[in-house]
Amino acid sequence: MLRPACAFALLAGSVEPLQLLPPRQPPRTCRAAVSSVVCTAAERSLARDLSEEQRAAAGVPKVAPSAAEHAQVLLADLIAVEELSGAAPDTELFERAIRAHAEAGLVEECLSLLRRMRRARKTPSLESYALVVSALSAAGRPREAARWLRRVVEPSVSQLLLRRSKAPPRRSEYNRAMAAYGAAGLPHEVMETLRTMVGEGEHRPDLRSFNALIAAHANAGELGPRRRLLQDQTSRSLLGRSVGQPDRAAAWIHRMRGWGIEPDACSYTSAIAGFARAGAAAQRVRGEPERAAAVMAEMRLAPNITADIRAHSALVEAFAVAGRVAEAAGALQAARDAGLAPTVVTYASVAKGHAMRGEYEAASGVLDQMEADGVAPNVPTFHALLSVCARAGEADEALALLRRMEAAGGGGGGGGGGGSTLAYNLVIGCLLRRDRAAEAEALLHSMHAAGVAPDTVTFSSMISLSPGASTAPARAAEWLGAMKQLGLQPDAQCFNKVLACCARARLPELADEWLDKMEAAGVPPNLVSYSTTIAAYAKTAQPDEAAAVLRRMTARGIAPDTILLNQLLESLVRASRPAQAAALLSRFRRGELGPPPDCCSYTIVLSALAREGDVARAASWFRTMTAEDGIAPDLMCYNGLIRGFAGQGELDEAMRLYDRLRREGLSPDEWTYGPLLDGARAARASRLARSLGAQMLGRSPPVLSSFCLVALRRSIGASGLRAVCRECGVLDQPAVRQALGKAPLQGARRG
Repeated sequence: MLRPACAFALLAGSVEPLQLLPPRQPPRTCRAAVSSVVCTAAERSLARDLSEEQRAAAGVPKVAPSAAEHAQVLLADLIAVEELSGAAPDTELFERAIRAHAEAGLVEECLSLLRRMRRARKTPSLESYALVVSALSAAGRPREAARWLRRVVEPSVSQLLLRRSKAPPRRSEYNRAMAAYGAAGLPHEVMETLRTMVGEGEHRPDLRSFNALIAAHANAGELGPRRRLLQDQTSRSLLGRSVGQPDRAAAWIHRMRGWGIEPDACSYTSAIAGFARAGAAAQRVRGEPERAAAVMAEMRLAPNITADIRAHSALVEAFAVAGRVAEAAGALQAARDAGLAPTVVTYASVAKGHAMRGEYEAASGVLDQMEADGVAPNVPTFHALLSVCARAGEADEALALLRRMEAAGGGGGGGGGGGSTLAYNLVIGCLLRRDRAAEAEALLHSMHAAGVAPDTVTFSSMISLSPGASTAPARAAEWLGAMKQLGLQPDAQCFNKVLACCARARLPELADEWLDKMEAAGVPPNLVSYSTTIAAYAKTAQPDEAAAVLRRMTARGIAPDTILLNQLLESLVRASRPAQAAALLSRFRRGELGPPPDCCSYTIVLSALAREGDVARAASWFRTMTAEDGIAPDLMCYNGLIRGFAGQGELDEAMRLYDRLRREGLSPDEWTYGPLLDGARAARASRLARSLGAQMLGRSPPVLSSFCLVALRRSIGASGLRAVCRECGVLDQPAVRQALGKAPLQGARRG
């Protein structure tokens, strides 16, 4: 396997030498950071405002643009090329921007540019990937850097080495390339290299060759950056066939014997780990512990092979991810009984399994056992447990784990080292989702006091979940200012969270102002930014202002999507302009605005027309949607039309729609039954009302809306309602007792 130094040494012969980034400085206090930012900005402003002669007279030195400013200039150039030409910038411009952002230490921007480059169908060079790896390392994110290096840089460098070799490559060189592909989870590439080695190089594969192939199949379940790149480039479809198939890894253990080569412990361990992951490309599934255990049993029977702790750890993981924690603990004990010392990975798998089942005390007990056995929990262990707690919303458990991680300090074996940025982010996000904003803010302050630098994710969480609809925009703006004081450049996601706060507070004009501030900060608004602002105008029934934002967006070359156009329709409907909404939908259908309409588009328009009493036009749009455009209506669409017909006294047509939606497998709800029962009462159709009531209350679960129950009582009387409820077995339900015990109008609500 190529090491990082080897990879960069190979790169040096073909590309410009990589400029190593400076190590990340320890975080300063908030006051010092603010002072530094203000002073630096003032010095640069003074230096730029003075002429050359004035600077020389005043003794002000020339101030070269900072690395961050240079990166922003290149990013602006790149955006300008896209806007003016309408085409993607060339690869060279992308790579210059990536280099500038890497040298400025703007890691997230580097990754964003790399994704943008791939979306534009531009193939990033090895230098681009190497710059990202270097930026991640300098930012204190070595695990991510190692992952990118292992899955992207090393396989390409190994293949490059084979191509450039003047002499015929040796078997060891082929094996090195296959090992890189194996670690990246690329079995097709391993097979191609293996065929080349046998056919052109005339080398027989050895144990290392087959172990690389086994590892490739076992690792194929994890979709790494290299695999995403190949899929983005619509690469060979064979990749999809081998994803998540550890059984192929196990099969090669037997097939390698046909070449006269016996598997070793590494061969079996790779297959066991593959069954433990058992992942698919798009969706993770539970592991396959029985098959992993079968491979372990075969390994124990093999001559001259002893299962080591890595094999036992993989088996423990297989049982843990399948939710069978007792068997995982048994496999851990089996490793101890075999005289093996469990590692942090072994313990962490059992602890995570307990946490996934909500057994937090048991998970804490595993951590205690680790420490008693002299194994210090490391950062990934705490991250895995915190992630489980955060997903489950267990804020108290997450806080307790974070405190334990802080207390671990710089424990041995790569121990906790105090809280990490990711750990704090997980707990802060969990607290905010549980409406414990004050505790989240206090934790952010203690995070900074502990010397753990917050990042854009930290502040993004604080911005998006600021409590109080009326105060949220002001509070979000304060958090954005705090980011800048700490030297963090807010990205588009942070600004979008501020815009969302404005939209929730129904302050569209303020959201519009933030769009301007976003552009002034050098962060171009994206589709989400404009869509959020248009949604804010839609909620306050301001269609003209929403249309102005759309024109502003399209002028910048950003095409609207269906969701955004639906918000425009909603703004017209809220402003009581259904005819204009219908005209906009017609343009929508003709493709004048970009994407085609969906079911939601039609539902907005036909429901508005039905509310206005124009059921004929509403029904016409319904036929256009189903017959001409082939769009299947959903329950909301049916409900809007049923309400219109029932309100206009056309109960037969409303019932035909009711029967149709049931035939299509849709389940009626209170907004279906309520208008129908009201229509039956108005038509004095008590028998129909009783039949509808029996269907409404006899289904599972029954519809027990007060609106529907009161409408049914109005139609068939209190005694009739009591009889129907008794037949359906819901007479003791609180909603039924309330409807029977109070006046008909009390507790009723209209849809």
